[in-house]
Amino acid sequence: MSRKTKPKPVRPRAPRPATPASQPLQIPSWLLAGLILAVNAAVIGPYYGVEYTRQMGSIEAAFIGLARYISDHFPNFGWFPLWYAGIPFQDAYPPLLHFIVAACASAANVSPAYAYHAVTAVIYALCPVALFWALSSLGATPLPSFIGALGYSLLSPSVWLVEAIRNDAGGFLGPRRMSTLVRYGEGPHALSLLLVPVALALLHSAITRRRRLLDVLSALSMAAVALSNWLGAVALAFVVFAYLLSSLHGMGLRAWVKTACLGAAAYASSSPWLPPSTIDTIRTNAPILVGHLRPGWPWVAGAIAGFVILLLLLSKLRAAPLLRFGVLSLYPPAAMTLLACWFGVSLLPQSERYHLELDVTFWMLAAILFALVPPLRAGRYAHPLVAAAVLLCAVPVISRQRAVTAGEASPIAIETTAEYEVSRWLGEHMPGRRVFAPGSISFWMTAFSDTPMLPGGFDNGIRNKTLWQANYGILTAAALPDALSLLKAFGCDAVVGGAPTSKEWYHPYSHPEKFASLAELWRHGPEVVYAVPRLRPSLAHALRPSSLAAPLTDYRDVKPLARYVAALDDPGLPDVSFQWKNGDISSGAAVVTANLRPEHVVSIQISHTPGWEAAVNGRPLPVARDNIGQIVLEPACDGPCRIELF
Repeated sequence: MSRKTKPKPVRPRAPRPATPASQPLQIPSWLLAGLILAVNAAVIGPYYGVEYTRQMGSIEAAFIGLARYISDHFPNFGWFPLWYAGIPFQDAYPPLLHFIVAACASAANVSPAYAYHAVTAVIYALCPVALFWALSSLGATPLPSFIGALGYSLLSPSVWLVEAIRNDAGGFLGPRRMSTLVRYGEGPHALSLLLVPVALALLHSAITRRRRLLDVLSALSMAAVALSNWLGAVALAFVVFAYLLSSLHGMGLRAWVKTACLGAAAYASSSPWLPPSTIDTIRTNAPILVGHLRPGWPWVAGAIAGFVILLLLLSKLRAAPLLRFGVLSLYPPAAMTLLACWFGVSLLPQSERYHLELDVTFWMLAAILFALVPPLRAGRYAHPLVAAAVLLCAVPVISRQRAVTAGEASPIAIETTAEYEVSRWLGEHMPGRRVFAPGSISFWMTAFSDTPMLPGGFDNGIRNKTLWQANYGILTAAALPDALSLLKAFGCDAVVGGAPTSKEWYHPYSHPEKFASLAELWRHGPEVVYAVPRLRPSLAHALRPSSLAAPLTDYRDVKPLARYVAALDDPGLPDVSFQWKNGDISSGAAVVTANLRPEHVVSIQISHTPGWEAAVNGRPLPVARDNIGQIVLEPACDGPCRIELF
């Protein structure tokens, strides 16, 4: 007899509440994010598929060069010999973007230049999407977040507020964010603008949701900002400070403690590329780069007082936490940008560059203000209609900005440029020999060859401070002997000319005619490479201690170099061989050989930094710094001498 099974009771489903006809229909966040992405992709589209643009004066040249170097020399990244007579690789620039570009170039088998433009175009398109996500994560509803992100995509408040920026961008509707990327090469800055909202959203999630994975992602995102760009790292610090002061997290002191722990973890994970020595190098060089501009204490005190007053006012008005966050986030970049552009007061080095952060925080605050407006009551389809109307109004701006992008990013035949011609000739005919190259040629040199240079692509990374005097002295010297003293003292075998008719972008020589009497190694039209007359084309030289250079304190006075330069050309001193280990310029290790007497010291024309070690005939040898920032050794050899430098 079959046993009948009792049917399982069916629980009646609760009826869905009826949706009032007047309640606005919510647009899916993924659709709004897709629309924002499409708008930005349309604007930046002409830039995406270009290998080389006509912007040969752009600093993107240095970033492309770093990506090329990483691709060709992976994983040798200890010593970077191509800039400033050698620097630690981590001082060349925060490396995240360059590693991404190098990886993409290798994976897709395309040139680093093509990969750089493709990667940065994607970054550009994603920046407003990241802002939309961050606003949504902090509690803003989708439509206000969409309007804020769309405004950020197309309109720059800094253009409205600063005439110089407006003129440079091409008017009130000028695509400032695009022009800074395409014309000036602000790829790393763009990457940090993408990552700051991501880091903010992840920090908020880590504090409010208490999940281990979110803690890890939050720390890594903060580290990624610092590994992208120094301005972005400063901006992130301001945004996080505003977030903590706003009480948006609702966690009190606990949020501050957790943020500090996550920040410490972020620095620990990024410290191999951002050690204290690199941070100190940037801190020291940044004021020099902008002419030692120092704001008066009244300005600094006034800026801080303004922030405190604003914070107290928001508290007194009992402003919503989200509104408080938006206002406090906007204040630092607005204060820095407007004080620099309106009054010539820089609270931080290159304060005017924070106008890009002003733009994003302005639109973040605008979205927050719109989110605080009472919900629309115009019917069920109010939100879609508002979004459609905003997009429709944006179409002419999108079309205009795309046309501007096409003009700015118009391609160029790179083989016809002075930067390419000079760099390739030097790489093929003077491999491993140090040169002095002016202006945009020095920016592009590393993109096309492994030619070591006395200048470089990121002056904030200069370790040997004497090079500030030397490089400027070579550019401005009116007399050839003065320029030659500097070139010889720092191991240059060639100098690239810069005639007024040269296709080089900047023409930085004050007196380019001074090199005309030197022997020409190569010439193509107005482009010329001159030989620097040196008795011994080596980076290592045997000298007597009395012949070492005195300190060089003024680029207009090269007399402190006289004894040293004379000794370099003294035929009575022994020859010294200098070779990079295994013939690899990126190895960070070299072998020096010579027949020396005990009274000889060895001057090595490489910038001295802590960390160099040496051994002579198998025994340890101290590595010292001479008066012009180069390495000097006292091997105390009597006869054959083999020095290993590593």
